[in-house]
Amino acid sequence: MPSPLQKFRRRLLAAGAWKDLRVLLAIDTLIAVALAFLFTATANRWANFFGFFICSHAIGTTIYFLVGVTEVLDVVKIWKRSLLLSGIFILGGCFGTLVALGIFSLLFDIAPSELSYFSWIKTSIIFALIFGALVTGYFVLRHRLQEIAAKLAEKEINEQRLLQLKTRAELEALRAKINPHFLFNTLNSIASLIPVDPAKAEEMVQKLAQLFRFTLEASTHEMMNLTDELQVIREYLAIEKIRLGERLTYEITMDEALANMLLPGLLLQPLVENSVKHGIAPSPSGGQIQLHCRANENFCYIEIHDTGKGFSGAAAEHFGLTSVRERLALNYGTAYEFKITTGPGVDIFLKLPWRKNGQDRT
Repeated sequence: MPSPLQKFRRRLLAAGAWKDLRVLLAIDTLIAVALAFLFTATANRWANFFGFFICSHAIGTTIYFLVGVTEVLDVVKIWKRSLLLSGIFILGGCFGTLVALGIFSLLFDIAPSELSYFSWIKTSIIFALIFGALVTGYFVLRHRLQEIAAKLAEKEINEQRLLQLKTRAELEALRAKINPHFLFNTLNSIASLIPVDPAKAEEMVQKLAQLFRFTLEASTHEMMNLTDELQVIREYLAIEKIRLGERLTYEITMDEALANMLLPGLLLQPLVENSVKHGIAPSPSGGQIQLHCRANENFCYIEIHDTGKGFSGAAAEHFGLTSVRERLALNYGTAYEFKITTGPGVDIFLKLPWRKNGQDRT
């Protein structure tokens, strides 16, 4: 286990130690200036300043090293720490004064008497207690403020981390609900076709297998590119086309610039599914679905239109649409637009920041 002296040596070699020493030297110099202006005549002020300067630095540096070596600031009980600091201030005042007087003797060949030694030491102890308490209080307060700032920064980082985890968990939960949503509907369609058209039912099973594989792969990624998203929609519409026959026609277009645009996985599929379920399928004459994706500067514009019978306000809050709104808010905050207008047919408009390779272009 390292000794207190070894610990203090490590502190001196730490990044912030030299900053503390510079602050200490600056404070000692200010104390010397203050003493020279307060306790000496104008004519002798700058001459005496030199003496105060040496004493102030000798005493201040001694106290600083004694506090560091003894680790007195780590003492938990306040009364015990206060007593130990007072003893260190007195000891530092005595030792620092002796060092300063020794420097005077070397520089000016002065041999002070025992009386002058006693007078200097007594005065230095008084000032060491006063200024030592003030300077130590400054360092302790600054250290506490730094600790508080560090804890607040750490708390903010942890809160951001928790928020990201919460957002990711919510997205995973929403995606887990969406994936089986349209798969179960497709299974019901297959079941209804088996008695009347086994060949079409078999074709739907094959396409469902392809779609299921594709969606399983997509569900492992939080984001997917627009090309893959549209491929899922094409597979889904191909299945519904088998079920509805000529009653369903569809058209999907995309600007080539958007091929690698990233967006939340399976975001658009519930919107297209609602067009089929609430717009085309209930209509005896069927209808058409159009999905167009175009790029414009820093945004992607996605428009979904169906010529079905539309839906009421209650149906507009169907689970698929509600989940889409929540996922948009979780992923984009307020940097998106989502509008739905109905009658005749339904028009859905989406404006998203253009994400390419995981980065916003905005």
